Amino acid sequence: MPWTPREFAERHNKKLHGKAAAKAAAQANAMVKDGVDEGVAIATASKNARKKSPLYDHPRSKRD
Repeated sequence: MPWTPREFAERHNKKLHGKAAAKAAAQANAMVKDGVDEGVAIATASKNARKKSPLYDHPRSKRD
């Protein structure tokens, strides 16, 4: 299923916004197009967004 950034964020990763959601949706769409299972594509795109995006609100990214 091709996801838009908004759909990807609403359905699969509510913490993603803007460019981070667009990158995750594009990555997941590309993976599905290449034959990867949708669940794996969603998980991988979300994981990469958490690791790479400063826009992602992740508990480990905050320092005390």
